[in-house]
Amino acid sequence: MPETPPTKKLWDRSAWKDAAFFLRYLRPHFNVFIPALIALALTAGLTVLFINLLAEVAGKGLGGATGPEWMAELKQSILTMIAIVSTQAFIAFWRIMLFAKASERALASLRMDTFSRIIRLPMSTLNARRVGELASRLANDVESMRETLVVTLPMLIRHSVMLLGCLVLVLQISVKLALVMIATIPVVIVMIAIFGARIRKLTRKAQDDLATSQVIVEESLQSIISVKAFANEAHEIGRYNQHLGTFLKTAIRAAAPRAAFISFIIFAFSLALIIVAWVALTMLSGGEIQAEQLSRFAALSGMIGSSFAAFSELITQLQRTLGATDRVREILLEPTEPEIPDAPKVRFHGEIEMQNLAFAYPSRPEAPVLRDFSLKASAGQRIALVGPSGSGKTTSISLLYRFYEPTSGSILIDGKPIAEMALPTLRHNLALVPQEVLLFGGSIRDNIAYGKPEATEEEIVEAAKKANAHLFIEKLPEGYETLVGERGTQLSGGQRQRIAIARAILADPAILILDEATSSLDAESERLVQDALDKLMENRTSIIVAHRLSTVRRCDQILVLSAGTIIERGTHEELVSKPGTLYGTLARLQLE
Repeated sequence: MPETPPTKKLWDRSAWKDAAFFLRYLRPHFNVFIPALIALALTAGLTVLFINLLAEVAGKGLGGATGPEWMAELKQSILTMIAIVSTQAFIAFWRIMLFAKASERALASLRMDTFSRIIRLPMSTLNARRVGELASRLANDVESMRETLVVTLPMLIRHSVMLLGCLVLVLQISVKLALVMIATIPVVIVMIAIFGARIRKLTRKAQDDLATSQVIVEESLQSIISVKAFANEAHEIGRYNQHLGTFLKTAIRAAAPRAAFISFIIFAFSLALIIVAWVALTMLSGGEIQAEQLSRFAALSGMIGSSFAAFSELITQLQRTLGATDRVREILLEPTEPEIPDAPKVRFHGEIEMQNLAFAYPSRPEAPVLRDFSLKASAGQRIALVGPSGSGKTTSISLLYRFYEPTSGSILIDGKPIAEMALPTLRHNLALVPQEVLLFGGSIRDNIAYGKPEATEEEIVEAAKKANAHLFIEKLPEGYETLVGERGTQLSGGQRQRIAIARAILADPAILILDEATSSLDAESERLVQDALDKLMENRTSIIVAHRLSTVRRCDQILVLSAGTIIERGTHEELVSKPGTLYGTLARLQLE
């Protein structure tokens, strides 16, 4: 399958751009990160110094050194090595602490930026992506980047310093032997370039497949009642197993180039060591190198070998992170809704005018949802939108909130186009009471205060009283501190509705939108909720989306929609009195 240009472009990005991405988040913490790098270099250098000193002492001992001078030198060397490892341990503690501080702070900023970007994405973008995928980006991909910053990057730097230090020392011992060993480095660099791109491509696809499987988990748990009601646990397990199998195949495919790369590095360096050993022994027999020098060279070569072996695994881990970086950066590059942090808090009068609106969802441009839709409401009026499912009622509300922009036409509030308003100003003047209320997983108090986070206790209780919610809340064991459970599942539908109404009362909007707010309630709950809604609608413009006509009889204007077009408008009495109207037919079916 051919790659799409945006994806191909992402795969072609250089590692330097990925490094720049990391540095952007690390830069504010350079006062901690740079000392950590210095400490890391020091501990790596001390390791090289320790191994070199140990090899030198061992070489002299194996060479037959004896006598008081040798014992004094040995004692001094041991004391020096003890001092080196003590200093190394002390610096290592602070190095780890500093790296953790810098890395975790940088990643916390990245997580905040990613979540802030996701939460501010326009509805068209959010609808094009599934919740589980976005959650996976924030969890799995950022966690992969965390592993690189906290573990992989420090290890890469440590082994680089050790490799460089050892190479300098082996060059001092024998240039000839060192050059034989160094000759393998260009081959390794070429193999990194060859295998790296393949590993990065496959690990990116594996992360995409893992995100897809995460979607199944999110959707299944969010709809767990439906899953159990239809006894579809096995079906969901099968769906998850199918997507997990796809991820598994890709992960195993990604393991092949990684294994080949690591195997080649091991083979190449082992072969280099064999050649070096043969050359070294030839030089030793010819008197070109002393046994003590050869002992040091062997010890330092072992460190070089261990560094190369570590490089292979660290680089493959880095390639996995680069794939995760691309996906996170892709989200961070997504355009968000226009944001004005210091938007003025202006209260609207509530006059609404929708002029000749047309709209089709971006995913279905060939299927218009609204056609020539016009509405005019004076401040304080109640407007009802009535019609069958799919007629465009809820879509018109989405346009009022500017979740989407109309294809043509305009919307004015108090005579001003909402397209020119700051979104916070617009949305603070609107409040929605939906049919299916999904509460947050905190307390009842938290959920009511969501309409006005700075509200006092008295304001919260007063809003609950107006919403006919105070009495049932007081009867709960923990009152307003009662946890509502995941998505509010520990409360009944009527209780959730009344909490949503209390939230709207607390927000004190100029314009109220009721989207089928009582359609799923029993008679007693509907009576309590309707009474609360009547109080809420006083002195504010209200738009009521309804299937049940009993809730709209007292509205100032009723608009009847069909296929995205207003086909009838008037009061209840006017529409019922006209023969052959859709509203009249519905009224006779529901109200007689």
